[in-house]
Amino acid sequence: MKLPSMGRPGARPPTPELDFVQRRHAPGWLGWLLLAVGAVAAFASFDRWQTTEDEVAALRDDNRRAARKAEQARVLARREQDDPALRARIDVARKLSLQRAREWQPLFAELEARGKDVALLSVEPDAARGVLRVTGEARDLNALFAYTESFADAQAVGAPRIEVFELKERDGLQVVAFSLRLQWRGA
Repeated sequence: MKLPSMGRPGARPPTPELDFVQRRHAPGWLGWLLLAVGAVAAFASFDRWQTTEDEVAALRDDNRRAARKAEQARVLARREQDDPALRARIDVARKLSLQRAREWQPLFAELEARGKDVALLSVEPDAARGVLRVTGEARDLNALFAYTESFADAQAVGAPRIEVFELKERDGLQVVAFSLRLQWRGA
């Protein structure tokens, strides 16, 4: 290090500026990129944590429901063993449950396929009595009678009986509105 020359005797030399700390520069593009990547990673981690929390809560709820259901089944089984009247009611409920779980599509397909000139409006099953009530409209009385007679060889239903029929005018055409009762063999 070179000392500055002193021009006057007795004058103090100027204080040297010693700067050992490097000046800070504004962050460059690499710093901003690292900040953005870190922010995205933090957001992804938070999102994953939130999703996991929701899944855990749903699983806890499912577990509670299953435990409640199992406890109810245990209590019901205990009561069923103790109470014959309850056992009889449960048997009836099981039979009704099985009747509701049956395959309806083949029955509806058979009812629809038998009448080309008949439009079905409703089908009301009464499983306890083994009866189906079918309401609809036919083109004429001959079409209604042909539809009724077509059930002679049916497998799922039989013994058709026309309960009510009425001649009506619909869109300028005469139709026959009817109610038909069938014995349901699947009940």
